[in-house]
Amino acid sequence: MRIRLTHVTVLALLALAAAPGHAQDRRPLTALDLYHLKTAGAVDLSPDGRRVVYVVTEVDSAGNRYRRDLWIASTDGGGVRRLTWSNAEAIGAPAFSPDGRMIAFTQARQGGRGQVWILPLTEGGEAWPLTDLETGAGAPVWSPDSRRVAFMSSLTPEQLAKADSAAADSAKKVDEKIDAAAIRNIDDDRPAALAAIRAKLAANARENDPRVITRLGYLGETSIQEERYGQIYVVDVRPGATPVQLTRAAYGIGAPEWTPAGDSLIYSAGPPRQPGLHPDYELESDLVVAPADGRGAGRTIAEPGSGENGAAFSPDGRYISYVRFATDPFSFTATNPELVVMRRDGSERRSVTGPMDRAPQNYTLTRDGWLYFTVQSEGATPLYRTRLDRIDPRPVVQGPRGVLSFDAVNGRVAWAEMNPRRPSDLYTADAAGGGERRLTTLNDSLLARVYVSDYHEMWYPSFDGRRVQGWYLLPIGHRPGARPPLAVQIHGGPHAMWGPGEASMWLEYQMLAGAGYTVFFSNPRGSGGYGNEALRSIRRNWGTPPARDILAGADSVIARGLADPARQVVTGGSYAGYMTAWLIAHEAPERFRAAVAARGVYDLATWYGGSNTWRLFEGEFGTRPWEDPQIAREQSPLTYVANIRTPLLLLHADTDFRTTIAGAEAMYRALKVLGREVEFVRYPREGHELTRSGEPRHRVDHMLRTLEFFERYITH
Repeated sequence: MRIRLTHVTVLALLALAAAPGHAQDRRPLTALDLYHLKTAGAVDLSPDGRRVVYVVTEVDSAGNRYRRDLWIASTDGGGVRRLTWSNAEAIGAPAFSPDGRMIAFTQARQGGRGQVWILPLTEGGEAWPLTDLETGAGAPVWSPDSRRVAFMSSLTPEQLAKADSAAADSAKKVDEKIDAAAIRNIDDDRPAALAAIRAKLAANARENDPRVITRLGYLGETSIQEERYGQIYVVDVRPGATPVQLTRAAYGIGAPEWTPAGDSLIYSAGPPRQPGLHPDYELESDLVVAPADGRGAGRTIAEPGSGENGAAFSPDGRYISYVRFATDPFSFTATNPELVVMRRDGSERRSVTGPMDRAPQNYTLTRDGWLYFTVQSEGATPLYRTRLDRIDPRPVVQGPRGVLSFDAVNGRVAWAEMNPRRPSDLYTADAAGGGERRLTTLNDSLLARVYVSDYHEMWYPSFDGRRVQGWYLLPIGHRPGARPPLAVQIHGGPHAMWGPGEASMWLEYQMLAGAGYTVFFSNPRGSGGYGNEALRSIRRNWGTPPARDILAGADSVIARGLADPARQVVTGGSYAGYMTAWLIAHEAPERFRAAVAARGVYDLATWYGGSNTWRLFEGEFGTRPWEDPQIAREQSPLTYVANIRTPLLLLHADTDFRTTIAGAEAMYRALKVLGREVEFVRYPREGHELTRSGEPRHRVDHMLRTLEFFERYITH
């Protein structure tokens, strides 16, 4: 059973290169190569370990979209085979049945909601839909006997309350028969008029015209978020079977996993701790073990003061593994979650990753009693394993690379990998990591024709002696003594982590190196992958300390004779958009020739009020803007906008509700009023994930526009 803790839609940025060859024999990579890259993900091994199913994502340039299909590979290196030709954008979550005869997966067709599909392997034949719910279906999990599938579907409070859709339609028709006379004659019968008015307004609100907001967490990623709560269903694996809804909770329910006996499910649930409190206010969650037939009450396993999710039983039923999150609203954002193992009754809780001081990413349990898991660590994402009965993590896959999606069965492990020379391919090894073999050649045809710059690791001292890890890429055809322009790239988060194991931004790095830039990026204080102390080191101080870490790294690259100090540019997105603006407004107003700030946060008070990540302000600054307006002002780049003399390009998505476009508008207007060099580019139909999963044409435009802006102010 594979437990996915994070969903990172890496898309085409995963692809990296093959052997370097000679620079003069290869052309530079460009933004347009996004259209030629393929990525592997969503890895799942067959029960016997002989086959691995995975999803391949590629760009459909003509349709300005992505195509995803299922492929299968033999772990002995015997070849790969395509399983689906759906051309669907939303295909994913493949899972072998425990008997190895079928694969369950999710797919959305013709713009509809995703459903669970079954692909027969032993008998052959076409895939067929297991579900056909109006509310959609996802996250399929097989029962141990391969006869049932548990899955999730999200329902609105109205759908939870109504017995069926006919009741909802009936209620709507009653509202539409409102007598306008009752409203007009309010002086004659005020109670009746008010009842008619309220009924009419409720009918309008159901149509979302206008939208009535009463929730705390009403913002989604790109639109107003409909109030929906995931519910657990179980369905027999046969055509026409009717799913049975097991939960009817108007609060958060986590994806289920089966108990070894197949009679119950374990899942996470976050009911409000206080009567009358809306679930939007609740940060804690518990684990629940409930009968799979929906009969009888569930058993709650709680750890007060924490959040628990991503749970699974060990195959022998003796242990439960899960992920524990801090829930203090004023500190949880800078605290690593922990992978925990306990007895099935909730006793003897032991943290697997706590002593490692690293954040877990994904984990899986094998039938022979091993727990495999990945963590973020110093720019890489290694794979570890430990016995459940004696916690002693040992590395299985390590080095300067990233295990992004993986699965393990008895004696075999398979994973999709990111590394700086040949990423987004599928690999396999024995249980301890020996006999590693590459199974796919997704991008070899492209990589044979292009120049790929190596990542050169460096550790350097910052202003206060703290050691900081960074990397640089040299441009195509670089010769000793040459001093090309320096492009400083900054990561977001602020607790993200970049490095050879991180998939995002690779094409951007290589594009700039191919255009003649030395590229520098680092993990300043506050980055993930270096322990809790590093995360907390920027508490209430997002700007100056990490900014000085970044500048010290750029100085170190220049001191090595690898870049021209007179020709520096800087860019970054999200928190890195904040940091880009902070650098040119506060730390180094005259250092950079040009700056590109993407999807950034520039005014913290505005961000708190207009984004769906407002809790990050509380967690990072330990307060709220009205309680401590001074820190919100002191830590906002907009406060220092008058200092900006560097030409600035602001890139933002029109419907980015994670960082909110209002801050970019304020920064742009201020600079225009001040008569400074500034441009503002807005991407329609896009949210915060623009550069990772946005429309391919927008992603290409974003890269080319950044390069063109730099070129205006850098003279080679």
